[in-house]
Amino acid sequence: MEEISFLTLVKAYPAFSRQYGEVSCVAGLRLDTESGRPEWIRLYPIPFRTLEHDQQFRKYQAISLEVVTHSGDRRPESRRPNCDSIRTTDSVLSSRNGWRARRPIIEPVIEQSMCSLLHQQQDTKKSIGMFRPREVHDLEISHRNVSQEKQLAAQAWAAQPSLLAEASEKPALLKALDLIPYTFKYSYVCMDPDCSGHTQTIVDWEIMQFYRRVRRLNNWPEILRNKWLNELCGPERDTAFIVGNQHQGPRAFLVLGIWWPPRVPEQLSLP
Repeated sequence: MEEISFLTLVKAYPAFSRQYGEVSCVAGLRLDTESGRPEWIRLYPIPFRTLEHDQQFRKYQAISLEVVTHSGDRRPESRRPNCDSIRTTDSVLSSRNGWRARRPIIEPVIEQSMCSLLHQQQDTKKSIGMFRPREVHDLEISHRNVSQEKQLAAQAWAAQPSLLAEASEKPALLKALDLIPYTFKYSYVCMDPDCSGHTQTIVDWEIMQFYRRVRRLNNWPEILRNKWLNELCGPERDTAFIVGNQHQGPRAFLVLGIWWPPRVPEQLSLP
């Protein structure tokens, strides 16, 4: 085990694992590197909804925890966390003043393009990265079937009081995970001059929560597209995608999260 200082940037919506139950994948930057340059780290598995309240960290919050090389995951950035060791800090990078506190840490890890990341994956097995898309064409929304088996598994897992606080005489029950019956995908071209385009599924917890808030409205697809396409990827935003690949499909990258501060004056003057 090694203790690290970690800045959380993205949390994937929870999924079910036969081995671990309901867990999330978390990605961010290790801050205490020998070089002084932040390095990407993937933490899995994290049973986020059953962590103690004071361990439930926010995006852009620095935490410390113990990790070990993940024996079941050969991706170089992957670590298995000791969730009992998670300690949150008061250091949450603010979005005020054009995300000024975040930029010095985040901007050095922004890469040239998605195509460049695919080359690096082939050469060095790199599995996480961040880049600015050249043009985002669409946010695709498609229905997917959620099996009854998965729904029953979610309900059964949430009903286990032993997963929650031990001190309570009347154990609290966790609400069953809401399995989202839609898939959201960005289609875009990256900055590589020879890019022929990419289409990638979004697994960010935030888009799933946004869908849950608006899904009862008749025009929810329009509302969701307006937020995640027109606002987050709009011309006044310095948009970048944080992506990571799948363990079983190393060439298949997913959009883990979005970086979308306002563009600074010198960027606004660009065509």
